[in-house]
Amino acid sequence: MSRCTIFGLYLGLILFVSWHSVVASEEARTLSVPESLLFISTLDGTMHAVKKQTGDVRWSLKEDAVIQTPVFLRPGAIFIPDPKDGSLYAFGSAHDGLKKLPFTIPELVRASPCRSSDGILYTGRKTDVWYAIDLDTGIKQQTLKLDGTETVCPMMSNKRAPVFLGRTEYMITMYDSKSREKRWNATFHDYSSHLAQDVDYDLHHMCSSSDGFMVTMDASTGEILWTKNYGSPVVGIYRMDNEALLKVKVNHIAKETLKHLIGANTSSSSHQNTFLGDGGEIVLQPTLYIGEHAGGLYALPSLVEEGSPLVEAKVLLIEGPRSGVPKTVNPTKSSDAVSAREHSANISPPVRRPVQQPKVLEPKAALLLGHHQVPLVANPQLHITHIPDKLMPMYMHHHHLHNMKMTPKRIEKTNAREEDRRHQQEMFEMMKIHQRLLYTIIATIGIPVVLLVVFFIERSTRQSAISSKRSSPPSSSSSSSSSQRVHEQNAEQSPEVLSRLVSVGKISFSLKNVLGRGCEGTVVYKGKFDGRDAAVKRILPECFTFADREVDLLRESDAHPNVIRYFCTEEDQQFRYIALELCEATLQEYVEDPTFERHGLTPVTVLNQAMSGLTHLHSLNIVHRDIKPHNVLISKRSVSGEVKAMISDFGLCKKLAYGRNSATCQTGAIGTDGWIAPEMFKPDNKMKCSVDIFSSGCVFYYVLSGGLHPFGDQYRRQANIVAGDFDVEKIINCELVTEAKDLIRMMLKPCPSERPSAKEILKHPFFWSREKQLAFFQDVSDRIEKESEESELLVLLQKDSIPVVRGDWKVHLGSELQEDLRKFRTYKGSHVRDLLRAMRNKKHHYRELPDHVKEALGSVPDGYMRYFSSRFPRLLMHTYNAMASCKSEPVFQTYFSQKEPLA
Repeated sequence: MSRCTIFGLYLGLILFVSWHSVVASEEARTLSVPESLLFISTLDGTMHAVKKQTGDVRWSLKEDAVIQTPVFLRPGAIFIPDPKDGSLYAFGSAHDGLKKLPFTIPELVRASPCRSSDGILYTGRKTDVWYAIDLDTGIKQQTLKLDGTETVCPMMSNKRAPVFLGRTEYMITMYDSKSREKRWNATFHDYSSHLAQDVDYDLHHMCSSSDGFMVTMDASTGEILWTKNYGSPVVGIYRMDNEALLKVKVNHIAKETLKHLIGANTSSSSHQNTFLGDGGEIVLQPTLYIGEHAGGLYALPSLVEEGSPLVEAKVLLIEGPRSGVPKTVNPTKSSDAVSAREHSANISPPVRRPVQQPKVLEPKAALLLGHHQVPLVANPQLHITHIPDKLMPMYMHHHHLHNMKMTPKRIEKTNAREEDRRHQQEMFEMMKIHQRLLYTIIATIGIPVVLLVVFFIERSTRQSAISSKRSSPPSSSSSSSSSQRVHEQNAEQSPEVLSRLVSVGKISFSLKNVLGRGCEGTVVYKGKFDGRDAAVKRILPECFTFADREVDLLRESDAHPNVIRYFCTEEDQQFRYIALELCEATLQEYVEDPTFERHGLTPVTVLNQAMSGLTHLHSLNIVHRDIKPHNVLISKRSVSGEVKAMISDFGLCKKLAYGRNSATCQTGAIGTDGWIAPEMFKPDNKMKCSVDIFSSGCVFYYVLSGGLHPFGDQYRRQANIVAGDFDVEKIINCELVTEAKDLIRMMLKPCPSERPSAKEILKHPFFWSREKQLAFFQDVSDRIEKESEESELLVLLQKDSIPVVRGDWKVHLGSELQEDLRKFRTYKGSHVRDLLRAMRNKKHHYRELPDHVKEALGSVPDGYMRYFSSRFPRLLMHTYNAMASCKSEPVFQTYFSQKEPLA
């Protein structure tokens, strides 16, 4: 290799790496910037991604409410936060009235620990988190926090890069320095964003202060583009620009006033879609709206129509400037969403629309919900305990309330919060510059090193070949061997490399035998372990922690025949390899592939074995968290020709602490979309073994219906799960349809505590053999034989029994059996007890029955039970539920599972 060749290759590689990094950076940025979306944050903690031109919701991400406060901790002042920026308002007695505090929750948290001049001690905490969100589905792919990252394996719809949303949690607690009691506490959430430049934005947004009603209009024409209601008051609107959230200006207006503003459309034919197109003007005045939501009280600055009823201050104030001067509004003539002009005498009096009347929150509090006059600013000052007061910024001291003027002139506000965010953006840009610089340095230094290594290897190979030729006569075999080595080196990246056998310790496999692929780069190959067939799971270094946890759980649980068997773990410089038992297929192939050879494995047996494996995991306090058809495997045929079902894939498993039956789930909904229990979507959910029971209920219906899902198609499936809307009426692959529906309905109950445990499921009549069903009916008949007609047990057995006996059970029997029954005693056709008595008697005297009756009944127990269950399909479940009160009796303990808490 000549020097010119090396230099040319070096220069070409540098140019290629530089070009590739720039193009990749631009492509990633293009992919991740959704210019057609708006991100709307509502008070209940939901972030809606909506289409900019229509307002239609593309997806929603539910988190904790923006503000969370107690209703009342103790008698005294009530503190009310503003969900837009964390401002605080205080309401004391009738003599104190409503006042605005001169600091916000974020400012208090940054200044804590601190003390105000009125004797209140403040302690605070700030927590930051980043969410990696799939832009197409809204699924949370990853959570980045101070204590590490938490990754979920979602169903990616395409290869678009995720969008990152930063959210900050501010927690503040107030203590009385005299009584040392907690006065109040609050939690405020805010998304990391920057103020958008109004000149770059072509829309205006107006939102109701009391609910989620929102109006969007074109800034230049005044045309109303869309109106929507998002269910909870809108507290923030954002758009994405260069991978950063920009906060868009939004005006809050009383709902009645807002509807009146847009109501002009319907009354004007010439300006049908224009905001106040008929030239009408409405006089607005600023107020403070006090509202209530699930997280407590909240306060929002809001505009109302002049003359609307307001809650007036109950204190005597010194004469001074008014808190707001009514202005006229004509949005079509201003760049702002609500423009203002001084009200003049030649304008006709505006039509005053009624605003919702204030209502009293509680009699003792004397605080009215509704629109209040804009309060004055209170005058407490903060003193930081560890910083001299002279270093405190000016915004932490007393502020004067200026007149609120509705003018189109933009008011610039710079505070510590925006300074922090600008600093974060600068740091982020600096990190990106350093990252590109690091890549350039690595390319500059690394490429020459690689070229030198290649050069010396080639030279040493050439020298060894020359010395070999000198020491021995040339032969065809040595020449062939040398050329083969050179060919292998040059073909290192050729397709033939896939056919090579990779051996690591006792594990070996071929790269071309891929069985499947998982998240985070995990690949499963067909290979060998110590000479026997095995499935080899190759894991990247980033997932070694999860792999170690999976191996630990496998070692602990694989002693059960229905749990995948673990062989060993090996590791090389690049990957970690886990050898597992090789299976024939997944449950999905078992159900959906008509050519799959089942070898006598029935659907009921498959479900029984899968539930047995899950019962074993739950007995070890292991929650699987990803039960689905793909994770239930069908084994290869054993020496005896049998196959079985096994639980596999422990990557998302969680082991509960000893003595606890639940764990707090901090990473949101974990599992596969469409198979996740509804409680996993609740903010403060407690993860229990019941999440596996719910997923198993979906799998049960999937198997018994031939591939259907109880919650519908994949596009509406998870939404139906949250809403509890399911259908289990299309079961085809079993004889005990009534029993199957009863079991699946219990497994799919929305409340986790109402679902049966895995042990209880295995004892359900759905899994009973014909022999056990017949024994149960005989034991029940013996138990109720001597009971009086008025006994509680017989009343339960006879209740709602008409559909069970189909009116008169005798007329539904064959003529042979009807004739034989009439020979011995009289039976009541409407009584369940008499039906059970007839079944018991004919079983006891089966050998004495005429041959034609025995032929009609069939063999005992299978044919005998099929004869009765086909005619009375509801009899087993009806009798089972009626006899539940006797489950503690020794004779019935084999049929009923004693109730145990579901972990």
